[in-house]
Amino acid sequence: MAKNLLSIQDLSKNEILDLITFSNNFIDNEGNFRKEDLFPDKTVANVFCEPSTRTKSSFAIAAGNLGCSVLDFNIDNSSIQKGESIFETVDALNLMGVDLCVLRHPESVIQELAVSLPKMVFINAGEGSISHPTQALLDMKTIIDHKKSLDGLKIVIVGDLDHSRVTSSFVEGISNFPIESLTFSGHPEMCTNYQSPKIGNYEPDLEKALKDADVVMTLRIQYERFQEELNLDLDTYKESYQLSSEKLENAKGDAIIMHPGPVNYVEITEAVYDSENSVIRQQIANGVAIRMAVLSQFLSG
Repeated sequence: MAKNLLSIQDLSKNEILDLITFSNNFIDNEGNFRKEDLFPDKTVANVFCEPSTRTKSSFAIAAGNLGCSVLDFNIDNSSIQKGESIFETVDALNLMGVDLCVLRHPESVIQELAVSLPKMVFINAGEGSISHPTQALLDMKTIIDHKKSLDGLKIVIVGDLDHSRVTSSFVEGISNFPIESLTFSGHPEMCTNYQSPKIGNYEPDLEKALKDADVVMTLRIQYERFQEELNLDLDTYKESYQLSSEKLENAKGDAIIMHPGPVNYVEITEAVYDSENSVIRQQIANGVAIRMAVLSQFLSG
């Protein structure tokens, strides 16, 4: 296995499956996370240069559950506000003895950091609109929990695909598996990069896209883009692309509905979120288990 987790492409198919299987060890029969003092001598720094609730909190909880010291690096109170570069910041943490850096950044800086600081281990916690490898792992774990395997599934991804690092990492991960089909759907202005995809196909009509789907992954729509860039009417958008109970009838009866969060009920209705098909709350819990597995694996070197 690679020294760092910078991209889901750093992992082979077997390594993906091994991490998902390994993550099951960190959840007990009651669904609680095991606390094991495996790395009391390791320090993990959570360096988030963009807002995050689920990813940041679950990495902190995962590291704490493993017995690590956790440094919650708050960018608002840091020297980055005084003009210090991310390289100087992470180098300082490296000199202070941080063993592993969990980094989220709006730009693609993590590859360069990993090269310039070879003693530090890096985990990508979301980079630009390119990459979010642990989200892809927890999404694949959630699907396997419910469908036993990724093989032979019809998967639909709908939403603002162009701005989704969740999509790009998931597609990289899923391309290792013999799924039956991968369909991208969403407003054409939000899916310009997915209309002639390398794998899968684009279907602008959501009801057609949902036909016999096993897995439906919905993605957050950013309200601010509606006003500033897209010039779209929210109600018209919802009519075509919000996942409602009626539209969901096109999918298989046991289809699972996913969403990386936060949910703002533009992408799906509250009824779908609360339905038996929804596994959105399990995705959040799986995030802790997957991140415990990832931290264990990469801290063990």
